[in-house]
Order: sequence, then structure tokens, then C-alpha cells
Amino acid sequence: MRPDPTAKGATMQAEFFCLSMSPALDATVTLPDWPSDGVVFKDVAEAVNIGGKGLNVARWLALRGANASCGGLLGADNSAPFEQELAKYGIADAFLRVPGETRRNEMITTPHGSFKLNRPAFPSLDAAFDPMQVLGRATAPRAPKGVAILSGSLPPAIAKDFYARAVGHFKSLGWITVLDSSGEAMRLGLEAKPDVIKPNAEECEPLVGFTPRTPQEFMRATDILHAAAKHVIISDGGSGAWFDGTFAAAPKVDVVDTTAAGDTLLAEFCWRTFGVGTPDPDAARWAVAAGSAACTMPGGAPPPLALVKSLAI
Repeated sequence: MRPDPTAKGATMQAEFFCLSMSPALDATVTLPDWPSDGVVFKDVAEAVNIGGKGLNVARWLALRGANASCGGLLGADNSAPFEQELAKYGIADAFLRVPGETRRNEMITTPHGSFKLNRPAFPSLDAAFDPMQVLGRATAPRAPKGVAILSGSLPPAIAKDFYARAVGHFKSLGWITVLDSSGEAMRLGLEAKPDVIKPNAEECEPLVGFTPRTPQEFMRATDILHAAAKHVIISDGGSGAWFDGTFAAAPKVDVVDTTAAGDTLLAEFCWRTFGVGTPDPDAARWAVAAGSAACTMPGGAPPPLALVKSLAI
């Protein structure tokens, strides 16, 4: 296989703005046993990570050398960990601070299984809040083009057509638009015709009327979704992903945590397709390698670049 063409010092041609409207502090609590009624666990281990699909995408782009900013909503009362994370990776802070705290989620793990507690994002957000002001914090690109990557769920107070409006906003600026969401927010977002979309197999059902399982069904779903987007990526779990109807198998790895696998896959694809002078024809292969490598890391931490290269070449 050919080596990584982007490793030869290609000039960056795009700037990326990654949107995360529902970030979170993701805590993983490890228990020694499955809890029973009334039990008290003492001295439990806990690890806290900075979460959010848009943040995961921005982290990987920054590690790849892209000019990346990340915006969306942050609670003013606990923004410091997020600010530190952005600074650590050199990601420009374009978040809008709102009153209150950014949510905290918990993953509870035991030797016998696990479960996760996801809280609503910004439940006290004022009903009169206009989410479009978040988009104004995206800086106009200094490079020839900008890429807006809109990822994740929306807070309950934000109308489900927000992504459709956001796609329209960035398209009016001449930016490339990428949408990775689910449910009604994704369905309405497709009406604005983003350039790239990335549902998984289950998320296809409300969009195309079925959940693809066979190669023929994945190609059929891709054909339907191509009416809304130029590039259609459908992830199929640990097997790999379909890129515009062509399957790219995921390299086999020892899975530790799948939290940021899809986000890393999408970031790698976007960087190789839009972030360098000439789109990389091997973008799909590198994308699934990056997604697989991300599965080897706990808590959504980005994998080593050397591991991605070893899996891709």
C-alpha cells in the first residue's frame, strides 16, 4: 500500500470550525461489583474526561496539524476544564458561555457489565436564547476555504431545525458543511443539503426507512442519502464503514473504549479530503484506521499517530 501522502509537508488549504452544542464532563466510575440495594462502595476509582463529539473531532484535527477552532455552548460555572483542554491541543476557543454548568455524565463500569447516565444539556437555557449567535463566533477562514463540522445532539431547549439553519448559514459563506447527528435534528438537517453526512447503520432508519444490514442495503441507503449530501459515510460498528457506497474494513484492534471512534474516523476523512491541497484517494482507508486506533484508548483520548499509520499502511 502507498505511504501517507500528507506526511510530505503538504500545505494546509482549509480551516475547520467544529461545533459542539452538548459537551459534557464524562466521568467513568469503576465499581468492584454490581451494586445491590443499600450497598456502599468506598474509595471508588473515577476518571473524568472532556467530552463532546465536536471536541473529539477538533482534537484529532489539531493533532493532524489543522487550523481548528471549536465552538458551541459552555456553562460559565465550570468552563475551566474545557478551556484547559482546548489550550492543551492548540484549538481556538469559540465557545459561547451561558449561565450555569456544562453537564456531567457518568459511565458506571463493573466486572459484570456497565451502564451510562446521560444528563440533558443546559436544561436551564432561556427559552428566548437564539442559538444562531453561536455560529457568529466561527472566524472567517484566512485560507481559501472553511469547513464547518456540526456534530452531536442538541440541548432540549434548541429547536430541532437548528442544524438545517446552521448548514444554510455556512453554505451562504461558501464553506464546506459536515453533519453528524441523529434523529429529527439529522433528518431536518439533511433538507439543507450538507456536503458530508455520517450516520451509523441504526441512525439510517429514520432517514431512509430501514436499518441497513447487508451490502446491498448499505448501497441502497447510500443512494437514497446521496440526494441530500455529496459524501455519505455510514459506519457499521467494528466492521468498518461505507464511503459513498464502497466498504472500508476496519483493522482489528483490542477494543478498550469506542467513545470517540466515529468522531476520529470523521475527522481523519475530513482532514484528508478537505484539509490538504489535493484530496487523498485513500481517505477512507486512513479514516477507518484512525477510528480503530481510537478504540484502543480510554475515555475518548486521541490515539498515537504512529498507531494510526501502522494500521493504515
